[in-house]
Amino acid sequence: METIAVPFREDTADRLKRAAAEIGMPVGEFIASAAEGFIMDKEVHRGSPLSADQIAQIEAGLAAEREGRIISNAEAEARLAARRTR
Repeated sequence: METIAVPFREDTADRLKRAAAEIGMPVGEFIASAAEGFIMDKEVHRGSPLSADQIAQIEAGLAAEREGRIISNAEAEARLAARRTR
């Protein structure tokens, strides 16, 4: 195993520490796992054509946007918060 030192801005380091703590993982292990997942995802999808299902999902999303059925994240969060307080 090799250790690589990577400097982070203080706010980013704090966020990484909190995220790792939320799932009960040491921060170094959390960062290594995230980096490995990112690399594996890129390797798996590099040059791979989209499946018919993926294309259909993209087309459905574009149609929803054209039809005005898309809401902002802020609106979605507001709607969910309203449901939780019922």
